[in-house]
Amino acid sequence: MASAAAPRYARPFAVAFLALIVVCAFVPLNLWPFSNWELFSRLRTDKETAWEAVAINRSGSERDYPIASVPRTDRGAICSVWLRRPGTRIVRIYHVELLLSDRDENRTAPRHRTLAWICSAKGARAES
Repeated sequence: MASAAAPRYARPFAVAFLALIVVCAFVPLNLWPFSNWELFSRLRTDKETAWEAVAINRSGSERDYPIASVPRTDRGAICSVWLRRPGTRIVRIYHVELLLSDRDENRTAPRHRTLAWICSAKGARAES
């Protein structure tokens, strides 16, 4: 039984396809459908945590400053840096939690702030 010959375009297509797969394996490209599926390979949680500093000036008005992280160093040193801002009287440091699944249509879920400590001219005072 004789087999039919493959079409002329089949061999160049197969070579190009295999070359693309090899290139995607060694080059940090993330081209679908040859991606490394980064979207699904990382741990995703329902809870986001962050830190926030709230500076209170002499007139009592507040200003929020999001902080990526709080270093585990001397709180007094951190407080002295924040209190050097002009007009700042008190700084409150909060630990902020956000539950991502707690949404109302397109509205963001409310944040839950927990006071971690207070910075004042008298020094850092833990609240937790």
